[in-house]
Amino acid sequence: MSSSRRQHRIALSTLSAALIAALAAGPLYAQQAGTDQDKKDDKVTELERVQVTGSNIKRVDAETASPVQIITAKDIENMGARTLLQVLDNLPAARPAQVDSKSLFTGSDGASQANLRGLGAQGTLVLLNGRRLSYYGAPAGFQTQFVNIDSIPAAAIERMEVLTDGASAVYGTDAVAGVINVITKHTYQGLEVSGIWDTAPRFDSYGEKQASITGGFGDLSEDRYNVYATVNLYQRDGIPLSEWYDKNPAQYYVNNPSYVENLRLGTGSAPGVFNPGYYFAIDPVTKVRRDEAAPGCDNVLAVSSGTRCIWQTWLNNEINGGAESKRMTAYVNAHFLLGESTEGFAEATFTDIDLRANGGTPRAYGTTTGNPQSWFSRNTGTTVNQFLTPWLGPNNEYNHASPELRAMNGGVVGLSYLLQDVGGNHFGQRNTDQSYRFLAGLRGALGEDWSWETAFATAGSHSVTYQTTNVNIDGFIKAFGPFTIDPGTGRVIISDHPAYKFGEISDANAALIREAFPTFDIQSWTRLHTLDGKIEGPLFNLPAGEVRAAFGFNISRESFFTPGNEDAANGKITQQGGSWFDGKRTTYALFGEAVAPLTEKLELDAALRVDKYPNFSANVAPKIGLKYQMLPELVLRGTYSQGFRAPSLAESGTGGVYAQIGGYRDETRCAETNAIANLLRQSQRQTDKDLGNSLYNSDCSRNVARMTQPNQDLAPEKAKIATLGFVFEPAKWLSVSADWWFVYRRNEIVAPDYSNEEEIIAKTRFPITETDLANLAALAAMCNDPASGVTCPSVLPSYSIGNVASVIGQYKNRGRTLIDGFDVDARSRFDLGEWGRLNIGVAATIARRNMYNFDDGEGWYYGNFVGYYNNPRVRATFNADWNYKNWDTGFYINYVGPTKWAWDQIDAQDNNAETCTGGYLDVPASQCDGAPSWWTANLSVNWRPIEKLTLGVTVKNLFNRLPFYDPNDWMNFPGWTNNFGRVFSVNATYKF
Repeated sequence: MSSSRRQHRIALSTLSAALIAALAAGPLYAQQAGTDQDKKDDKVTELERVQVTGSNIKRVDAETASPVQIITAKDIENMGARTLLQVLDNLPAARPAQVDSKSLFTGSDGASQANLRGLGAQGTLVLLNGRRLSYYGAPAGFQTQFVNIDSIPAAAIERMEVLTDGASAVYGTDAVAGVINVITKHTYQGLEVSGIWDTAPRFDSYGEKQASITGGFGDLSEDRYNVYATVNLYQRDGIPLSEWYDKNPAQYYVNNPSYVENLRLGTGSAPGVFNPGYYFAIDPVTKVRRDEAAPGCDNVLAVSSGTRCIWQTWLNNEINGGAESKRMTAYVNAHFLLGESTEGFAEATFTDIDLRANGGTPRAYGTTTGNPQSWFSRNTGTTVNQFLTPWLGPNNEYNHASPELRAMNGGVVGLSYLLQDVGGNHFGQRNTDQSYRFLAGLRGALGEDWSWETAFATAGSHSVTYQTTNVNIDGFIKAFGPFTIDPGTGRVIISDHPAYKFGEISDANAALIREAFPTFDIQSWTRLHTLDGKIEGPLFNLPAGEVRAAFGFNISRESFFTPGNEDAANGKITQQGGSWFDGKRTTYALFGEAVAPLTEKLELDAALRVDKYPNFSANVAPKIGLKYQMLPELVLRGTYSQGFRAPSLAESGTGGVYAQIGGYRDETRCAETNAIANLLRQSQRQTDKDLGNSLYNSDCSRNVARMTQPNQDLAPEKAKIATLGFVFEPAKWLSVSADWWFVYRRNEIVAPDYSNEEEIIAKTRFPITETDLANLAALAAMCNDPASGVTCPSVLPSYSIGNVASVIGQYKNRGRTLIDGFDVDARSRFDLGEWGRLNIGVAATIARRNMYNFDDGEGWYYGNFVGYYNNPRVRATFNADWNYKNWDTGFYINYVGPTKWAWDQIDAQDNNAETCTGGYLDVPASQCDGAPSWWTANLSVNWRPIEKLTLGVTVKNLFNRLPFYDPNDWMNFPGWTNNFGRVFSVNATYKF
């Protein structure tokens, strides 16, 4: 990574080359330029004016009042990064964000996000060549609309400019935490092909492959045109459970002692082998449950309630290990000179993404004795849909339970049976996305000093989620119905002669299961049309120099449409109400900016932008910056701005979210269930222990039906942003910069906090279930048996309430966030004579405060998050690049500092060093104080045996470091680590 540092004046012929020279003229420019360029350093000629991210004004000195990081193509290569997401993972100012391979069931499945300063994808603006892209079709969590950074053409990237400062005064909404501007090659001539292959010995199935071809023709200065195109293909292989289940951190197996055993790999029936299942009944008086393996079972397991016929977990599941992904990105860029002073330009980008993950074990028919499945849907309003899998009646032709079991409930029995007729590839999820942007524009000169530019762009995305996991009620009834009520017990029972034939694996059964568990789609479309224009040039002269200004406009038409699946909308797909959005809006903006040299050493940069959105007053976003050349070697700089984020169409349009909320914690049920589980786990009888282990924490994190309603009265989020820092170059070979940054965001647009009763408009609970009563009966039986070895209390733990079934809430403006800290960057370059050149750099983000309050009152209820989970005080990188003859070697270290396990000072009351827990789960004794620091190192070597050929090898995670256990992360290790161990990569590039 390089930061623009000082002003060199170098003669270069094209605007694009001048910009590279201006932005990279600091120490790390040597990474690309080599020795020949250094010999030219003393030659002084006038440099063309260029435009830098964060400003509309062209300037000779690329060092502005705002801090801008430059990441070149060479930097990306040294990181070992293959995608833009991997690049951002190596920036200290960036925080972990959604990864496409781990995005299943998030609402925005199949996409990756950018997240500067930890303010979320909604606070980070992503641009391609200075202009907006359309949002991804499916918003994250059904709320946050964002740009999918996987859709950006990686093969055409010349550099990335990361503005770590607010920029709403220049770009409008979203630019609160900063701006990531991906800049492609301005022109290209020739033909180039490249390929990359990654592999990890720890996982046989791991693989990343990438190939690209870039070709262009036409010399802009001689032929008056240039056209080039690039196509990039990317594939990442899926990681099945067979390679994942035994590679979790060791503490995971301590906390889940039955995990591997419950896979039934050595005891259950193998995939494809018929399994007759098992029956069960519940005594209506004692509430004791009795299980009984069906006749012909070869895989009998004894449990506390009797015997069961068990099957193996099918290990082809890719949901957790990582989905397979295939991406194709095509990019075309054209420039034409029209007359003496006008240039036409056009771009076309198209990305096709196909991500899929196998769901593994087929679904089982399992009579419901616990909570029914519950969900909201669009066309059923606030009524909670519920579904229970029925029982088998006394006259059912497949009821082969023993007379003793049948006698418990008048012949009615429950059934657990694996529906494996469809094989191992039916269940799972697939996501596709086709996104595009077409842009055409003109730029030219007005007289000798002023320039103008205008462009029209149309962009869009069509995202489809295909899910095969839940029941279609109509199809389920076709397979097992019609359903009736047993007159003796009042239980719902299936047909005595259902269409589905238990006891055989057949194509006819498979056809019925495909209707009962169909693949249904959720489609989303986004559209963005923009027209912009600006003029830029000198206004007048001050004693210290020329005052330059830019003025412009922007008109945008935005739409977002998610019609929802018809069956899901009607409540026919269990636990999948989906979402429905329909919104359109036109916005207008005017902006202006001026740069004025107040003295020979002091420069003022001021900007103002007015945005008008429907439903709320015009937003005015100002920004002011100062740059002071205190010494020839020292520049002081600072900025102040006001930013905003307009409510997205998902938050303020028409429609709503009808889905599940995962991880819902009901403190009452959690405590009651764990009290029961902890007694059972003390038993000397293994069956009691197994039941206790299965119950422990089972009611502490549940899926609950939720409805989140849009709010058309939402106001925009507002933010105050400031930076203050310096750039110091005591010697030609050394540059040091440091910047304090500050963001105070208020009036935040948030989804309901469903853990807060005040946020919930309505809530329902299930009754205490038969499963609950059976658990209590098992506890009583254990306590009455001296052989259990447990001394039970006189009053046994019990249930006072059922689990939460559903919650309803609405988006609202609530809460505020304050963050600040320091960015430090040091770069050096050394001329080693005949041994080449060495470049060394260190960059760090040091967080000082990260505070949030759920209201707009005084104080900070949760305290300072810095040092708590997922908020390390320090994130840093180190890089060393050695260029020797036709060899380039890069060494890169990424460091993340330690944190506590608790999320904040409130959570720390329950999860701390004394409890040795995180997320109420035990952590290793050596890590009671918190999550340890983490670092990885990458080493890359590139060789040019001939002028046109480059061969390279990269070793990522050079020291084969494996992640530590993380009780707060659903992957069981932190999101900023990976479980693949050492990764080897080879690459080749040939230029024709």
